[in-house]
Amino acid sequence: MEVRHRRPAPAASPSPTDVNASYDYPHDKKRHRRFQPSLPRGWLVVLGFLAFYASAFAIVTFWHTWLPQPKGLNTPPSEFSEDRARVVLEKIMSFGYRPVGTKANEELTPNYLLEQIEEIRASKPTGVSVDVDVQRPSGAFGLDFIAQFQNIYANVTNILVKVSPPNASPEALNNSLMISSHYDAAIGGAAASDDGVNIAIMMELLRMFVLNPPKHATLVFNFNGAEETIMQAAHGFITQHPWTDAIRAFINLEAAGAGGRELLFQTGSDELALAYAQGAKYPHASIIAQELFQSGIIPADTDYRIYRDFGYVAGMDFAYIANGYVYHTTLDDISRIQPGAIQRLGENVVGVVNQLGSEPGRLKRVAENPQTSRTFFSDVMGLTMVTASKTTTFILCGGVVLMAVFYLLLSHVSLSERLTAFMLISRCFGTAIAASLTVGVILSLYAPLPWYSQPYLAGALFLAPALAGMVHQLACVLEKDGVTPQALWRLEESLFEAMMCIWMGALAIFMQLGLISSYVLAVWIFFPLMGQILCQLLQRFRMFSSSMYIFISLGAMIIPVIHTMCCFAIALMFFIPLLGRSGPVVPPDVVLSLLMCIILLIMVSYSGRVFCFLPTKQLKLVRNVCIIVTVVATAYASIRNPYSDICPKRLMLQHVQREVILPNGDIQTDSGLWINSLDFRGPDPIKSYLSNTQWKDARMHVAPEELHEHAEVYGHMPWSLPVKHMLPEDKSWYLPAAAPTLPNDAHKAR
Repeated sequence: MEVRHRRPAPAASPSPTDVNASYDYPHDKKRHRRFQPSLPRGWLVVLGFLAFYASAFAIVTFWHTWLPQPKGLNTPPSEFSEDRARVVLEKIMSFGYRPVGTKANEELTPNYLLEQIEEIRASKPTGVSVDVDVQRPSGAFGLDFIAQFQNIYANVTNILVKVSPPNASPEALNNSLMISSHYDAAIGGAAASDDGVNIAIMMELLRMFVLNPPKHATLVFNFNGAEETIMQAAHGFITQHPWTDAIRAFINLEAAGAGGRELLFQTGSDELALAYAQGAKYPHASIIAQELFQSGIIPADTDYRIYRDFGYVAGMDFAYIANGYVYHTTLDDISRIQPGAIQRLGENVVGVVNQLGSEPGRLKRVAENPQTSRTFFSDVMGLTMVTASKTTTFILCGGVVLMAVFYLLLSHVSLSERLTAFMLISRCFGTAIAASLTVGVILSLYAPLPWYSQPYLAGALFLAPALAGMVHQLACVLEKDGVTPQALWRLEESLFEAMMCIWMGALAIFMQLGLISSYVLAVWIFFPLMGQILCQLLQRFRMFSSSMYIFISLGAMIIPVIHTMCCFAIALMFFIPLLGRSGPVVPPDVVLSLLMCIILLIMVSYSGRVFCFLPTKQLKLVRNVCIIVTVVATAYASIRNPYSDICPKRLMLQHVQREVILPNGDIQTDSGLWINSLDFRGPDPIKSYLSNTQWKDARMHVAPEELHEHAEVYGHMPWSLPVKHMLPEDKSWYLPAAAPTLPNDAHKAR
């Protein structure tokens, strides 16, 4: 007879001191007898677990996809209209590709924008001042972006508009708020979202604020013509234009994807974070995103950095991050921008501008501390914003730690029991990480990126083996004969307290590092602790049952689970497309397997303890199901094409002509197609497309071998950016071809 499968009747309250010796728990006969309910039934545990996380996932999915209703062309002039902004965007897109130096970027788009600005200026009310200036700066600046380099530019374009209120006071004239975005496009990008849509939003904002400007601020609109060439126009404006002397804050509009909800991911002032919290109608912001972006982990930058570092101005950085697959591709067209995406960003910016420009002295307060960001800010389900100073946040976090310490001091669970539980948690977590990483390594070697166009496949590939590893370790412990119900309840409490100690240690480290995002760890301590205290109070008064335990234990985690799930949804939405263009050096399957495993460990850090109530046979069944899911998913992943029409493979193809000076002084001239794959699979997947071309028998090679041992700054290939370490030449192709020719009517920038 297996004692671990017994389910005692609720009335037979066994003594808590009757704990099985296999757990090596100490016995304290002086402890009072505590009411112990019957063990939760296996089906209740599994159904409760699945229902809880399915409900949380459904809530987060709805929250991430909901967009407001767009307003039409007949919307009153005092309100922001998405449809009016789309008219501007469609016209800009009709000019074709807009890289810096093209006719579309240097003539057609600027001329159209100036026409629209003049129409708006002609309709301005009496007393409102609208000044227009076209700047074409030249200059140079050093930048440490990916690597250090010098950026030199000439005759780039900024179209500038300044709006002053009627009877403007000296305060309004000397305190300007700038709104900036760029209309140029990356090479090969259609650029509807990056950044044509934000230019259209700015034009609609200009129309609105000319009719009703804020009373205590001047607005400056910068329609920027050279951002994709590494923020050249922004540098030319902030370092050379006379209007910059009065700029106290700025709002930068960007895109790393297409459509969806924009994210406030950087702010340089406590006052700006507060203004967003007060003014944004549909808030979506996170201090976690800011600290992650500013850590340098993400190899990206925006004009925000130029305005901040060269102009010493505080600002806010907004970006569309959904559907990063189309970023800098021809797929970045208007159809990718869902109805409502423009409306929500426009109305949010209107709210922020009104907050900053309608209160006397507010922009001045921003300028007094232009590069300080000591504010905790985060939206709550897109409904409202929560803000607090860093000091207040850390005091609250410290209070949570003290509360947890006080609970541990009063707990009847001994230190040795917590240590035993800690070792079990370590085994479960270690096995989960090892299992998930094993699948990641196998995929990297034989079938990289199978999840690229189907992100949900990553769950089956990486979450299932991690869960199997955790359940296996738990089953190994509970498989010992003689595990009594009392021991299982004691184990449950020990696992809870050991896990809480882990969260407390992590919180202490984060606070020591000065990270405001420490608040997430405090949330993971506070709410589960409240649930555990409630369970113990009910148990003390003999009002406790196994079903009530499941309900309270899972319910207490609803806030941390949903909030953390929202944060990870943003991370996966951004990083999965990014891993498809992160180069052939870092294996993305390993990176994603580790990220997915971390997500799982956080999400089940407390709820996983309920599995200790499952009979061993059911635990093994759960483990085996997870293993089957992993095997089937891996087999499917090994045969499927990771790309699709809307999630294409990213290549950088350049038709080049080179003159290579060899070490002996000889000059070797050649030309060809230089192909770099931006993902880990390399250029091999396109070999089949060469079978009917002149390169069907060509040897895929790079430049002369004599140069491989020489340490030139950019090597012997025509790099336009210092990304040689991210795209090694031995992972690229160089196909011999005739020298490129330019059409006779090629546009030359003035």
